[in-house]
Amino acid sequence: MIYILLAIVLMFMDQLGQYVPRIRSAMEGVFEPVFQVAGWPAEAWQALELHSRERGHLIAENQQLLQQLLKVSGTVQTQAALQQENKRLRDLLGATRGRAYLFQFAEMKRVALDPFSHKVWINRGDAEGVVIGQAVIDGLGIVGQVEDVHRHFSSVRLISDPDHALPVQINRTGLRTVAYGSGETRHLLMPNVPLQADVSPGDVIVTSGLGDRFPPGFPVGEVERVERDSGEAFATVYMRPYAALDRGREVLLIEPQYAIEPLPVEQP
Repeated sequence: MIYILLAIVLMFMDQLGQYVPRIRSAMEGVFEPVFQVAGWPAEAWQALELHSRERGHLIAENQQLLQQLLKVSGTVQTQAALQQENKRLRDLLGATRGRAYLFQFAEMKRVALDPFSHKVWINRGDAEGVVIGQAVIDGLGIVGQVEDVHRHFSSVRLISDPDHALPVQINRTGLRTVAYGSGETRHLLMPNVPLQADVSPGDVIVTSGLGDRFPPGFPVGEVERVERDSGEAFATVYMRPYAALDRGREVLLIEPQYAIEPLPVEQP
């Protein structure tokens, strides 16, 4: 009976003065640090798990972005290569304009690794009408001449080969001479130019047409420097070739086109 009476009194006092919520709030303030310490391991585990998921997501996203970047980079490189190839093809097309010759397109398939033999192989041969001695050009100038012909491929000796000789002439003065390969693709040599000949850096060198190998008038290169020794009878002329001897891939085979004149018609 006493407990019942005490309970009734406490409920009446709590109803009037709100003592129980105050006591509960005070006890919660006292025990709040205990609750935080008790809940810290769970919070730490959740934070670690969230960090691990975010880190894994960032790693996966980084790898995906890296793959996309590599793909884009490969595409850009391919586009750059296509642009260069397009430019070379336009140069080849420009080299055929205004020429009374037949031109056959070919691609380089292999390059000789011997530094003393400058040769390349092209994907045209006897089946395509290629013959030994046929001149080969690119969009800038003379490349070389066909040396050996097989069924579907041929070898071409470049004008930079040490054993190659090319009849040329100075376009400005008409002086004829011979350009020899130096073993380097950067320059050719013209050692038989008379000492007092009118030749200077910047002169354009073209084929002379002598020797029945290279048609006349095709550009070969440009004079870089002239060495004159007073004790010698000839000057040595260094010429920079126009053709991309160590860079190009597409070439043209030259075949002269002879026009057939119609027979005269007798007037009645």
